[in-house]
Order: sequence, then structure tokens, then C-alpha cells
Amino acid sequence: MPWTRPTLEQIKTRIVKGIESRLTGNVALLRRALLRIIARAFAGAIHTSYGYLAFIVRQIFVITAEDPYLIWHGKKWGVNRKAASFAAGQVKFTGVDGALIEEDTRWQTDEGVEYGTLSDVTISGGEAIVDTQAVEAGTDGNLAVTSTGSLIEPIDDVDNEVTVTTAIEGGVDAEDPEAHRLRILQRIQFPPMGGNDQDYIRWATSVVGVGRAWTYPLADGAGTVGVAIITSDPDNPVPSAQLLADTQAYMDDEKPVTADLTVYSITDSSGIAGFAEIDLELSISPDKNELRLTIEENIKSLFAPHKPGTDIILSQLRSAISNSGVTDYLINGIAVDGISVPEDDIALTGYAYPQLGTITWAAL
Repeated sequence: MPWTRPTLEQIKTRIVKGIESRLTGNVALLRRALLRIIARAFAGAIHTSYGYLAFIVRQIFVITAEDPYLIWHGKKWGVNRKAASFAAGQVKFTGVDGALIEEDTRWQTDEGVEYGTLSDVTISGGEAIVDTQAVEAGTDGNLAVTSTGSLIEPIDDVDNEVTVTTAIEGGVDAEDPEAHRLRILQRIQFPPMGGNDQDYIRWATSVVGVGRAWTYPLADGAGTVGVAIITSDPDNPVPSAQLLADTQAYMDDEKPVTADLTVYSITDSSGIAGFAEIDLELSISPDKNELRLTIEENIKSLFAPHKPGTDIILSQLRSAISNSGVTDYLINGIAVDGISVPEDDIALTGYAYPQLGTITWAAL
């Protein structure tokens, strides 16, 4: 029988009934009787205890536990929360030859994100290139090539402007509690088996920066295993070369020694690193903005866990549209990376990973 936390009024009524049955011979207490007031005071205290009991019950189970209890569950199963990582890259300083830029020289972007240099460097030929790293961990530290910043404190004979020459990347936020919860549940539901599909997925997703992973047994022939990964950043799922290398190195230490493992990036339909962009032409009835947004979210939810290189089932796509609340709809066109395809299961090859592109809307 499920346990239900009693309300404050239910607890008070029980106490009052107990007092009446034991002290007054079942004669009802007066409305402002001292014993009735005491009963309400006790009910308040007991109600708080019931609340704590309900809280503890939630923490017992991984599926409902909150931090820090979820972190404790993870430690018990050897699935630790992935910490945030620091973005790093290279920047260029300009100025007078011979000017020294010391290690941990601080500079910042216009948004106030702060970085420090990782070694001493001297300007030669009017410029100097040096490794740099964000002061705080997280995705805010990632910067594209040619981005600029400025010195926090001026340096003699060194220009104030700093230019990014090699993308500052690798910054990852601390793992989301829900993502951590899913990894713990995956460990519980699929115990280690010495190198089955779920083991490879668990190893890959243990690497900081990896959001999802899929396995491909015999990907390159007998004795080989392929693993395709995406990042934990939904806005930029394509893994960097560094993340691929880090994942490969980690999994090489975990996998069976006889397995020939290769970690792959997701690709577009032509095999280039990226993702397969799916464009749709839809007519819906009624044609309302809220229904459009719901359809977009449903399709994104359908694509997110999709295994790269496998067909997107048309009936599942139709369900994502119809479950939005529309009364009727038509799929007028489907395109993959700009190439029209028949209205059928959408074929993806290699490690092509779907991402919703543009939806062209029309009223039905």
C-alpha cells in the first residue's frame, strides 16, 4: 500500500480523537479547549517530521534523489559527477620587441570573461603567441579564432589588444544533475560485462565533455568497435579533435585489450564532420505559433537520442507532429543537407546525426 503524507488537519484530528477517546469518554472537546490547542501544537511538530520522512524517502531512490544525495548515489556506483573544465587555446600579443609578458598575465573579453597566460613569452618580430586558459571553468570561456580581448593591467611596450589565434575551446560546464542521474541509472540497469555495448557507452560518457555515445560493433571489420560521440553542449554537438583524442585515450585504458576501438565524430550526410540537417515543409491546422513551437520541440526530442547513421522512421516523425495538438497536418517536403528526399523513412549513413534545420510553415 503506498504511503501518503497526512495533512496538518488530518494529524490534528487524529490527536483530538485520541484525547477524546482516552480522557473525556468520547465527549467532544470544546472549540477553545486547552487540550484542543495542545493537539494543534503537537500536530504542527509532527507534520514537520512527516515532511522530513517524505524527503528522506525521495533521497533513497536514484530516480528521485536531489543533490547532494544524488552525488552520494553516484559515488556508491562509481559514477562521479563530471566537473567543469577550463577552456584553453592560444592568443597573440603585439608590441615592441623584447617586451616581456609574464606567466599568468590576465586579459579579458568585452563580456568580462577572464583569462591568464600559461608561460612567460617575449615579443619578437612585433608579436608573441602564447598559450592561455580561462580563469573560471565552463563554456563561457570558449572563444572562436580572431576573437579579441584586452589586457586587464597595462604592460610597458605591449599593445592593449589581445587576439585569439587558436580557438579557445574545451570549456565544459559541470555535469547537469539529470545527465548524472541517467548515467547512474545506466550503470545500475546495465552492470559491467567486460566490454558489451553498454560498457562502451558508459566509458565514453564518463569523459568530461561527452554528452551521448553510440556503439557500432564490427564497424571496420572483425575485432573492431566504433563509438560515435556528441558533446554535452546541445548548441554545438560536434566534438573537437581534442575531445575525440581524450575519449579515445580514456577508452583505450578501459576496453578489452583485444578490441580495436576507434572513436568517431558525428558527420553530415556527405561524411564531413558535423550533423545532418533535416529541413521540413509542413502544413498544419490550426496554424498557431504555440503549435509550431510544440512541433519543433517534439522533433528535437525525437532527434536527440537518435543513433547516428540509422534511419529516422517516418511514423515516429509523424507522431512527433501529431502529438503537438494539431487536428490535421501534411508533410509537403523533406530535405537532408539541402537535398530533397522522398516522404519515407529518412536514411542516414555513416555517422550522420540528425539536427532539425528549417521548418517552412503553411496553413492547411
